[in-house]
Parts: sequence; structure tokens; C-alpha cells
Amino acid sequence: MKNIITYTNNLKEHKWDDFHFDLIKINTLPEFENLDGFDAMDIFSESIFKEIQNITAKSTLKLLIITPDSTSEKAYGIAFLQDKEILTMEIEATPLFNQWLSSINDDASIPKVYTFTSNSNSSRPLFNYEKELTHKGMGEFICSQVPNSFIAEKLSKEKADFLTPFIQLNACDDFELIEQYFKTLVKQNNLNVIEPKNNEAIYAEFENEAGFAFPAILKSFLTLHNGVENTAFMSVQRILKEWRDWQSIYNEWTQEELFDTDNESNTKTVPMYVTPYWIPFFKLGGGNFIALDFAPNTKGTSGQVVSFGADEQSAIYEAKTLSEFLKGFITADSSNN
Repeated sequence: MKNIITYTNNLKEHKWDDFHFDLIKINTLPEFENLDGFDAMDIFSESIFKEIQNITAKSTLKLLIITPDSTSEKAYGIAFLQDKEILTMEIEATPLFNQWLSSINDDASIPKVYTFTSNSNSSRPLFNYEKELTHKGMGEFICSQVPNSFIAEKLSKEKADFLTPFIQLNACDDFELIEQYFKTLVKQNNLNVIEPKNNEAIYAEFENEAGFAFPAILKSFLTLHNGVENTAFMSVQRILKEWRDWQSIYNEWTQEELFDTDNESNTKTVPMYVTPYWIPFFKLGGGNFIALDFAPNTKGTSGQVVSFGADEQSAIYEAKTLSEFLKGFITADSSNN
């Protein structure tokens, strides 16, 4: 099909006439229902996804629909497919298609770009510059909209280039103090420690996925426990799971999305939403965690304790070391007593 092309770096040089916008009829739209905007958007986008699947035998990662304005009756679609392929099309303005489009487009006089993925829908006006760009610099417009997976290597390099100068894997702490404070905490609160176990298989899993060894200081701490009942201390299995979950966010987001511009002045922690070098070991609830940080900022130290998670834009410094963090519990308990 001439209207399917493979994404390359030089695609941005293409103009409107370099693309084929074959006329495609959306046969998968159901009978029209008068639904609210979000439900209508879901049905509208899912129907087009199905039609594209029927035509190309490929799944759609992201779909753009450029709506007509008062001077045009044509709607255009740009579908970003698996295997870094792009389908460009003109969508046939059947009465059924127009009904569904009208139900989500509250002002037909303004051209818009609708963006659909498997889990999100959005729209915005097509501003004058972009309107020109879609016709005269279509390749540049398309390249600005590609899914992150199309440029994964570039995005990964941007993140690595930023983080690499901060990575410090060798943390210094006094294990005797860690052990002393932990056992005191357990005794004072009559806590039930889950017996530690041989974690070498899990450490090997972590190293294989992370590209660096499971931190020695955390290994030592996990010789004292494998979680503590009814507390926030996590087992090694939970540590790996939570690290993986946050690693997937780090992998999916761009450096720009991860970077916290409001916290650039913080010199102890890097202004990021998450990094692979924050190893969570203590759960705060609500998707928030305490972690050991092995990519501190210029005034921080390797192995410092930070909090991060769903409620924060970037990490918050908590303590210089794990032993200092544990000592804080002892001090707090003594004050309460």
C-alpha cells in the first residue's frame, strides 16, 4: 500500500505531496448513539482502530484525526502502527462518520487534531502555524507526533546522558549501626520480623534488568529481614516488583516528561520524577515510597535516603544514610514514650 510508509529520521523533509492520502471508508462504526463526549470518543476511536487493523493487519499505537474546517469537507487520518509504520489516509465523509464526528466536535468551524491511543483521547485546535505545517511540512508535523516507541533509542540516550554523571553505586554506611538501630526498633515495638532468605536469584534478576548490581548496602540490610509484618518495610520480592513498576514508567516517559523544572535548585537529589537508581525498600502508601538513592545530585551522597512517588514531582531528601534513617525511628519512638 502506497499510503503506508516506514518511519525514518529523514521523514521530516517530506512535504504534503510526498504522502498518499488514499480514501478509506470506516465500515466498523456502529449505529449512531447520542452519547456524552468521552463515551462517543471511545467508540469513535475504537471503530477506526478496528478498520485500520482490518486494512493493515497491524495494531495502531496512536491515531491522529485532523478535522475539516468551514472551508473544507475532508478529514485526514494519520495512524502510527506497530513496526514503526505510518498509515496516511483521507477518511470518507459518510453520513455515519459525520454523525459520530459531530458528536465529539463541538465547533466544526475550527479545525482540530484529535489524538487517540489505547488508553487516552484528547483534542486541541489546529493553530494557524500548524495548519500551514500540516500541508507544507507534513513530514515535520508527523515526526513531532510519533509515539515514544518509534524513537525509543533516542529517548533512552537522552535520559542516560542526563543521569550518567550522577551515578554512584558504591555507598558508605556502618552496617553495625544499621543492625543495632533495626534490632532496637524491632524490640521497642515488639515487631515480627519475617525471616531473611537466600536472595541471590532475585539479585541476579535485578542485575540482568537494571544493568548494575543490586546495591551491597541493601543486600546487607536484607540479611536482617525479608519484610516486617504490619510495617512499611518491604520484602525483597516486593522491592523488585516496585522497582520494576517504576522502571516501566521511567522507560516509557521522555526526559522532558520526567524532569521537574520547578525543583532544579535542589542540589541533593536530581530533579526527576523517577530514576532506575532509586531502590524502594519502604512503602508509604498511595503509590509513595522511601528509597536508597544511587544517583544523587552534586550535594547529595550515594546511598542517601529519599522519598518519591505518585504525590511528588521529584524526590525529597530524607536522610544521609540508611543508618541515619533507622535512627530517626528510634529517636521518634523515644520522644513518644
